Amino acid sequence: MVRTAQITLPGGRRLDYEIRFSAKSRHLRLKMTARTGLTVIAPKGLDSKRVTELVAEKSDWIVTRLVHFDEVRDLIGKKKSTPPQAFDLPALAESWRVEYRETRGKTVGARTDRSGRVLVYGAVADVERCNAALRRWLARRAKEVLGQSLRTLATEAKLRFTGLTIKSQRTRWGSCSKDRVISLNSKLLFIPRDLVRYVMHHELCHIVERNHTQRFWTIVRQYEPKTEVLHGCMRQAWKLIPAWAHPIHPAGEGF
Repeated sequence: MVRTAQITLPGGRRLDYEIRFSAKSRHLRLKMTARTGLTVIAPKGLDSKRVTELVAEKSDWIVTRLVHFDEVRDLIGKKKSTPPQAFDLPALAESWRVEYRETRGKTVGARTDRSGRVLVYGAVADVERCNAALRRWLARRAKEVLGQSLRTLATEAKLRFTGLTIKSQRTRWGSCSKDRVISLNSKLLFIPRDLVRYVMHHELCHIVERNHTQRFWTIVRQYEPKTEVLHGCMRQAWKLIPAWAHPIHPAGEGF
């Protein structure tokens, strides 16, 4: 069963949202994406009035997410997407040069040509296909290195995840499914190592606590004592991402 409701946020902004009642849900959960807005998943049988009251208590969090989405959209909209000649990956302390080579065919690929150099080949006059090829290369590189780092942190924390996926999203750094599959954004490679470590710990702690409750943040602080500082830095980290690394079509949620 789905219902619609509206919340008036601090500052007077009004936001429509959906309430979905689920027999499997034990706790109220808020899900917010740049594309679909706010969705509230509530336990079946919970009074609708009580749901709206609980959502109202989360108004500060909702405002923070809206501001974040607006900042990211504005930032991406101002950047001009052009194929890079070089780029750095601070998470790995790596610097890469990019060479473009025209070959026959309409497709474009990218591969590691030698240490520190990525070769983009094919119809390289097509800017977006070049960028897409580099994003695929970035995803492969992320899969190689982030998986090992995540396994190391999970072992240290004695937390077990069941799988890892790498995605390229505009407004979400990571997620953890109910089946303990962790997803990480390939763009993490563009931010400092301490922030990458924080994101990984954040998602690993969702294995223990699904929602952003007080208990969740207490668990996170056990592994990251500077959680508040790091969390604040993540809001600005999108400014470190080059325009070519963003897919044309927006997707994703906001962590």
